[in-house]
Amino acid sequence: MGLNSFWQEDFFLTVQNFNHQIRTAQVEPYFIVECNKNVLIHLVPLDNSFNPKELIILQDNYQKENIQLIHLWEDVWLSKRTQVLNRIYSFLGLNKSFHGRKAKIEELTQKQTINFLTENHLQGYVKAKYSFGLIANNEIIGLASFSEARPMRSKGENYQSAELVRFASKGGLTIVGGLSKLIKHFTKQIKLNDLMTYADRDWSLGKGYDKLGFTLSEITEPAFLYVNRETLIRYFPHRLPKTILLAFEAQNDLNLDDFLALNGFVKLFNTGNLKYHLLF
Repeated sequence: MGLNSFWQEDFFLTVQNFNHQIRTAQVEPYFIVECNKNVLIHLVPLDNSFNPKELIILQDNYQKENIQLIHLWEDVWLSKRTQVLNRIYSFLGLNKSFHGRKAKIEELTQKQTINFLTENHLQGYVKAKYSFGLIANNEIIGLASFSEARPMRSKGENYQSAELVRFASKGGLTIVGGLSKLIKHFTKQIKLNDLMTYADRDWSLGKGYDKLGFTLSEITEPAFLYVNRETLIRYFPHRLPKTILLAFEAQNDLNLDDFLALNGFVKLFNTGNLKYHLLF
């Protein structure tokens, strides 16, 4: 797959096909395009000298003006093009609406969950205990996955908490009340005191969770990760391929960052997460 030096132009022209309002708002030091007056996209190349703090400040400054700035990294555009465009359709209000009350809920298999999240979620599939789908016309149009309930003894002897791990709707579709319906279904089966979830700060201001009654409880620190220049697969340090880690441990000359750079990896970062809790 590899990297494409013309990816920023490719992004601009692709979005221009369905959004003629798009324009270049800034080129240096940040390449920012304006999709409309409320949504800006910062196109972040893998080879850059930025740090997490400055990108957070950049985003916060726009947020004060009620403008959402999204940090779109080069590797994400090249490897998740369809999912990126689906998010942008949603931000621009171009999705079709479907009322969640018209859909039924079914528990999904792992295969169904993997397929749907791979196709419709920017971060793809991650293992979770429970997965429920919204079904309409015999098709999965939305999905939420949840962790198992965990005791939180620091909050009380019988306190139970779970995590909303993933939520996604079919590309091009906004399911009105869909996530709320799935959460209600889950919490009827599993007794909880709270439900926790994260919003990716690169992409979200958490407004959807605010509307559902979630409360912002923490802003997590940015995390560093690595991307393979050829496959464009992202790895957090504890999930690097075993073959790479074994090769690193077998040598004593280079630190991990330099060793990975020599072996085709780029070190990058995110801007952290917004942590939310919904109390019952």
